[in-house]
Amino acid sequence: MERKKVAIIVKYFYPLKRPSGISSFVYQLAKTMARDVDLTVISYNKKEDSENKYDHDGYRIVKVRKPFPIQSSKAVNKINPDSIIVFSGIYQPLKTMLYFGLISLLCKTKNKIFCQATNYNSENLPGSFKMFLKTFKSIIATNSYMSEQYKKIGVDSTIIPPAVNILSIEDSTQESINKPKNVRVGFVGHFYKIKGPDRLLNAFQKIDPDNADLIFSGGDGPEKSNIERTAEKDSRVSIVGWKENIMPYIASCDIVVLPYRNSYSVLGTSQAALEAMALSVPVIGTKTPSLEFLIRDGYNGYIVRDDAELEEKLAYLLNNPEKRKELGKNARQTIEENFEINRITNAYLHKI
Repeated sequence: MERKKVAIIVKYFYPLKRPSGISSFVYQLAKTMARDVDLTVISYNKKEDSENKYDHDGYRIVKVRKPFPIQSSKAVNKINPDSIIVFSGIYQPLKTMLYFGLISLLCKTKNKIFCQATNYNSENLPGSFKMFLKTFKSIIATNSYMSEQYKKIGVDSTIIPPAVNILSIEDSTQESINKPKNVRVGFVGHFYKIKGPDRLLNAFQKIDPDNADLIFSGGDGPEKSNIERTAEKDSRVSIVGWKENIMPYIASCDIVVLPYRNSYSVLGTSQAALEAMALSVPVIGTKTPSLEFLIRDGYNGYIVRDDAELEEKLAYLLNNPEKRKELGKNARQTIEENFEINRITNAYLHKI
């Protein structure tokens, strides 16, 4: 039986020096999906890319130049797939509509599927957004909040969250990481205000624990210099920076804290939270769309509403190893049951 031909359009994809949450998820999705379909991933050809085409893990990667909407559409039409899955990482609705509307217009394939991978920066979508979404046969929402946004403008969607490959994550944790204290608190992400690294640092300093250290891992951002200054004075605080393999550092943590101020530009369900929970590490997160549909307060982590609650829950977990263990066990079970890559891949396969 001939396999269906499927194309995925995602702007940034393997090989990347610093994969985003979107590219990390789509990478695992493509690898798993390629077992069942004839798959091609079309992405942007950055300067460091040495080739325009790759055969990788059972599928093809085609790299195109600017302007990406036009060149990616041309590449798709050459392949003539049965289905196209378009992943957007643009969080401004108007830009999303213009950018991916052009792709939808130019691609000849009838079964076009649109997935907004990141949360929008607007609570209410413009009415004109409905016309854009209607150019696709299927719409995928990555969380319930996004699905409700679509429903408000009269568009049906299917909720399919991001996922992780648990076995792959576990295989990536072999490196031994030094842990100077009994308890380790971790933050994973870029050092931007919306991600809240400053909130975690402030909470940690107010608690002033003797039994814990705090590590920050991520790329760059305006908040990084302040944390670096603190790390110079406080031996409990350290920045490990960006790592090609971050899993050993996450695995070394007893608690991961993601105190987002909002979810703009964050994967529909936070990749950092998914990875931590897959490693049985409980997450303290804020009441934002990328976390509140993943973390069940008091069951597999904590959802906090302000800095006072963040300080309270962090202090509690620092001194309660049994509760950390209970939350971590439930966190792992949550990922196994709802966010494992094989389950999510099957949901995508049903759409094609």
